[in-house]
Amino acid sequence: MRIGLHNDPPSWSLTEGRAPGMAARERSRSPRGETNGESSIVPIIDISALSGDSQAAQLEVAKQLGQACEDIGFFVVVNHGIPKDVIEEAWSRTLDFFDLPLEEKLTHKTDDEAKYPYGYSALGGEILSKGKEVDGAKSSSAKPAAGDMKEMMQIGPKDANSGMPPRRIPSSPAGFSEAWDRYYEEANNLARRLLKAFALALDLEEDFFESRLDRHISAMRSNNYPDQKGIVVPEGSIRCSAHTDYGTVTILKSGGPGLQVSKDKECPTWHDVPFVEDGFVINLGDLMRRWTNDKWSSTLHRVVNPPADKAWGRRLAIAFFHNLNRDAVVEAIPSCVTDSRPALYDPIVAGEFLMLKHLASNGKADPNAHLKQRAGT
Repeated sequence: MRIGLHNDPPSWSLTEGRAPGMAARERSRSPRGETNGESSIVPIIDISALSGDSQAAQLEVAKQLGQACEDIGFFVVVNHGIPKDVIEEAWSRTLDFFDLPLEEKLTHKTDDEAKYPYGYSALGGEILSKGKEVDGAKSSSAKPAAGDMKEMMQIGPKDANSGMPPRRIPSSPAGFSEAWDRYYEEANNLARRLLKAFALALDLEEDFFESRLDRHISAMRSNNYPDQKGIVVPEGSIRCSAHTDYGTVTILKSGGPGLQVSKDKECPTWHDVPFVEDGFVINLGDLMRRWTNDKWSSTLHRVVNPPADKAWGRRLAIAFFHNLNRDAVVEAIPSCVTDSRPALYDPIVAGEFLMLKHLASNGKADPNAHLKQRAGT
């Protein structure tokens, strides 16, 4: 569950009277797999076999996914099975939402994050790298970091049995609620297909994860990154600051380039993630890293501002953050524990883990509290 800070709108301004949602509707385009002319460390994987009948083909895809999870924790999937009309409708209605007047969008801002950790957050209302010094050298005398150059809308699960508060979803614009509900369910289905493949990659029974998913607390969020032409960008602010994700797996539909990953958390070296028009970017969260006893990676990533010589324009993204049942107990998967790699973490309840991550992201807990290892490991 990704939880925004939902701060009040920042005091810094847009020039020419342009609201972030009112930028041109055109999405930036990029050639298939573009990574600024360089070979990406993030693989592109065809997962069509996961919906087929060939067990051998499914095992081959599972092997590719497992290798990507171990190497980088990021990959792009094509032939994913989510209907094109579901994607396009959600995309269009999301653009409509962000094009609403700010005053109307702010009516969907939560009034108590502890009771409802979803809703709308205005431009600059979140700093995902809060408490981390990963986007560049910072000193104790440096100015406080400005908020990320995005606005957001987020919903939680619809199932009352999840233990999360009832979903609040905007009724305007027309069709928004229905489009988001359909997209959420399709993304959840894709997450489950991926988890079945993950189980095969980890030498587990194919349904290993299923018993922990019937009351899942997955969240869905859209980020609107406005065209920065005519916007005063605060010093040090980027579209989305460096962070790792919370749960099991994230499914991202991106509207353009700018996403970067780094395997190094100290003095990171950044690599572009391929932008594939009809693909989804998949990455692991910290809970999956912990569950696999650090065999698999949850990788630092960010979204950078457009380079001076690139006309990226507005960028939209829709992310589905898959999470387990709130009361699911997570302990090291047996196939990830060996004599040379003993269990690094004590068992933890998924909901408690997510809260530790949330508190850490807000600077209210040690940044690594959710990944605190056992004594002596």
